[in-house]
Amino acid sequence: MYQDAKGKRLTLYVSTDVRNRDTAFRYAREGELHVFYWIDQTLGYALAGDAGKDEMLRLARAVYEQLNP
Repeated sequence: MYQDAKGKRLTLYVSTDVRNRDTAFRYAREGELHVFYWIDQTLGYALAGDAGKDEMLRLARAVYEQLNP
């Protein structure tokens, strides 16, 4: 979890229980919480935060690139 000086949080969840093999980025929203999630080989990832959809997509892509240099 990352928290900036204004108290905004960004959390990356990682799971090894990957039953769905669809690897594309997916998006979900629950109130103010935006989530982008994806599968990469044997790991599933979900990036959640209260930034807008466009900002969350930018951040999710940056996380993906850092995890897959």
